[in-house]
Amino acid sequence: MPEKFCGFKPEAYIFLTELGFNNNKQWMDENRWRYKEYVYKPLCRLGEMLLPTMLDIDSEFNPRLTTIVSRINRDTRYSKNKLPYRDHMWLGFRRDGRSMGESLCMYFEISPTGYGYGSGMYCTNLEVMNGLRAHAMADPEGFRRVINAPALKRYTVEGESYKKDKVPAAPEDIKPYLNLKGMSLCYESHSLAPTMNAGIFDEVKTAMEELAPFYRYVCNVK
Repeated sequence: MPEKFCGFKPEAYIFLTELGFNNNKQWMDENRWRYKEYVYKPLCRLGEMLLPTMLDIDSEFNPRLTTIVSRINRDTRYSKNKLPYRDHMWLGFRRDGRSMGESLCMYFEISPTGYGYGSGMYCTNLEVMNGLRAHAMADPEGFRRVINAPALKRYTVEGESYKKDKVPAAPEDIKPYLNLKGMSLCYESHSLAPTMNAGIFDEVKTAMEELAPFYRYVCNVK
């Protein structure tokens, strides 16, 4: 049985804040124990507790915690940003086969300034978005039922738009969604207090259940 998750301690955010000012190997080696104790272990416990709910949403989610919990080491090979470590961490639930950035996923994230959760694509995903456009154009009302669900009103739609209209024949009310290169529904809070007690588990669990119809809709149009 997973060890009970009781929330993140203030030390987790102190560590992430200090890492932002000391983003180098020597500092990280000296403070890695803090990362493991206050950030990594609680994230693992939260991930374990959420996993049954997530597998109910999609039985094909990869259940390995090594995949679900983000790595604090950054892959800097193709990035102009050469800082070696992240100052934020997340749980990312996705199927096998693609990187986190390319995947359709559901996530929970913490940073020194807040927390958030959501579902969608971080990067451009032509395969998924082309399927979404075709599906929504064939059944606009079905898309409206999903995207306008009352439970989703607190989430912000995020994604970069094409400069040129990709769907000139689309109804005007759904055209902004269909002209996105990738689409995510995101909630963000700048208060850390809710994450510092066990109640954040219930909040995130409820959020994943709210987002499940959107996730399944997008997942099934590929």
